[in-house]
Amino acid sequence: MQPGLPINPPRHATWVTMSYALAMIAVCTLLAIALDHGILLGSENHAGLLPVVRRILDPSYLPGDFGISIRIHHHHAFTWLVAMLSAAFGENGALELLTVLGYVAIFTGIWRLGMALGLTPARCLLLGVALASSAMFLDHGVEANRFLGNGPIMPPTFAHALILFGIDAMVRQRWNLAFALAGAAALLHLQIGGVWLLVLVATALHAGIARQPRRYVPGLIAALVIVSPTLLDAWALVHHGLLNGIGTMTDIALRMPQHFEFYANRVAAVTVYFGLFVWLWWRWRAQDDVRAATFQPVLWIAGCLMLLTVTHYLDYYVLKTGFISRLQLLRLSVFIPVLAAFALITGPAVARHRRERWPVILATVFAAIALGTAWAKHEPPSLRVIDQSQANTDWADVTRWIRRAGPAGLYVTPPGQIGFTAYSNRSTVVEFKVNPDGGAGLAEWEARLRAVTQAPLPKGSTRRGVAEEL
Repeated sequence: MQPGLPINPPRHATWVTMSYALAMIAVCTLLAIALDHGILLGSENHAGLLPVVRRILDPSYLPGDFGISIRIHHHHAFTWLVAMLSAAFGENGALELLTVLGYVAIFTGIWRLGMALGLTPARCLLLGVALASSAMFLDHGVEANRFLGNGPIMPPTFAHALILFGIDAMVRQRWNLAFALAGAAALLHLQIGGVWLLVLVATALHAGIARQPRRYVPGLIAALVIVSPTLLDAWALVHHGLLNGIGTMTDIALRMPQHFEFYANRVAAVTVYFGLFVWLWWRWRAQDDVRAATFQPVLWIAGCLMLLTVTHYLDYYVLKTGFISRLQLLRLSVFIPVLAAFALITGPAVARHRRERWPVILATVFAAIALGTAWAKHEPPSLRVIDQSQANTDWADVTRWIRRAGPAGLYVTPPGQIGFTAYSNRSTVVEFKVNPDGGAGLAEWEARLRAVTQAPLPKGSTRRGVAEEL
């Protein structure tokens, strides 16, 4: 029985809880989309995703395309999911549906875990709105990826939601389900799921279930079965040179410094959240508060994620082997502020159906500030669908003309511009955003960049800076 949950809750309490759940999920989903200025299609990572989706649906689509060849195994399970939905709802319809489902999954996970940890419905609503509003750095970790995802829908949003469900299962002592969900997370995003599986194993060992194989072995087997398609893709990438040069960091400054480098403000914010979590848990323990036992496994997870983050920076800046930091062990640092927030807004055990006004008021304030700030920056919130291929820009005009009237063939385009193939349905020699996985195709990709730019490749401080130079 969870803290504060009556043995026989009255029927009206169940309706109140369900109403809060539906309201929280709907409000937070709409708020998150609005503050991202709508549902974004075709930009950023969609530049590499959409041509591969089209190749899946039509094997004759752009034969010999270099960008497709180096992205064919990238997030393959998710790409197939987009392709299957595209066959039913159209390409844009599939991405619109997945965007909404991704946010619904995230906020449903927040609700479920909040209930497992003894939060009242109003406090779950507060946490969801704060996350959707990106209030107090809740939506960020130490690197570039946000907890909710970075605009255009991609696998991290769903992987994060599956991890939330996995933590909920773990808190409820359902270890087999937790491991199976870890496999599902890895199916969609191998790095994120792999790091989470490592943390989950450490948490299970800490919980002392190693001598109880019935509680975890079926789940581990299920995880391996679920993730097997992605493991096959990884094996195919190994045969294509995935590990070539993986021990060096020479291409990081060019391609993805935002995933590797130390950013003081991000690290400071995550460290503060973790410190507050530790302090609060220590206080509960000293007072023999039941919440100390409830939150101990969650604190352990946050501690493991902090340790992995430190390990990443130690390898990247001190050891410089590349083998450890290439695993991007800091990808799940986005969970530390969120897990700490569950503890920071919980209270003494109360009946779940008790109505609390202050969390609702504070949630309203967070939402109003976020919406007002967006208006003040002349970036009005919106629920519209934004298809970048139809944008009112010179680049979109050019690609639309080529799609309509340009001859078939291979085009030379500015490498820093995003989405030529996705917008025009024509092949380009090389695009900076559509880059290889690890060392698979890396040498040819860099050679094509040099051939097009006729100059040494830039070494900007950010990926966006390098793209602008190109």
